[in-house]
Amino acid sequence: MGIGSDGRPAGILQRSGLFLARFCTSAWIGAAALYVVVSVTEVTRAGFDSTTKDILVGVRFPPYYVCGVLLVSLAWFGAWLAGNRVDFPKSRRISSLILLALVLALIAIDYRWVYQPLVGMINPPGQAKPAIFTLYHEASKWINLAGMLLCLMAGILVNWPAAAPESARSTR
Repeated sequence: MGIGSDGRPAGILQRSGLFLARFCTSAWIGAAALYVVVSVTEVTRAGFDSTTKDILVGVRFPPYYVCGVLLVSLAWFGAWLAGNRVDFPKSRRISSLILLALVLALIAIDYRWVYQPLVGMINPPGQAKPAIFTLYHEASKWINLAGMLLCLMAGILVNWPAAAPESARSTR
C-alpha cells in the first residue's frame, strides 16, 4: 500500500488515481504503437489501391484520436487524483501532468489543423492528391512522434519505482 506525503497510508482515491495514470499512459503508448505498425503495414502492402487507402484513412483515424484523447485524459486525471505520494513524488507528478497536457494539445492540433485538411484532400477517395498533401502528411507524422515521445516520458515518470523512504532503508 502506498504512503501519502504526510506519512499516512494513501486512500483508495489516491491509489486508484496512480493506477489509472500508470495503466492509461502505458495503454496509449501500446495502442498507438500497434496502430502505427498496422497502418504502415496496410499502406505499404500490395493489393490496396489508392481508393481503398484513402477510405482507410477516414475509417481508421477517428477511433485513433478518440482513443488517444480518452486514454491520455484518464491518465492526466489519474495523475492529478494520485496527489503527492511517497511512491509518486510531487516533482514527478507535476512533470507528468505537464507532459500529458502537452500530449493532449498535440492530439488536438494534429486532429484539427492536420488530419481534417488531409481528409478534405482525399475526398472523394481515389482522386489525385494536391502537392501540399505530402507536407500535411509529414507534419502529422512528426506531431504524432512528438506526442508519443512525450507520452513515453510521462509513462516513465508515472511507472518508475520511487526510492524507499529513508526510514525503510535504515531498518534493512
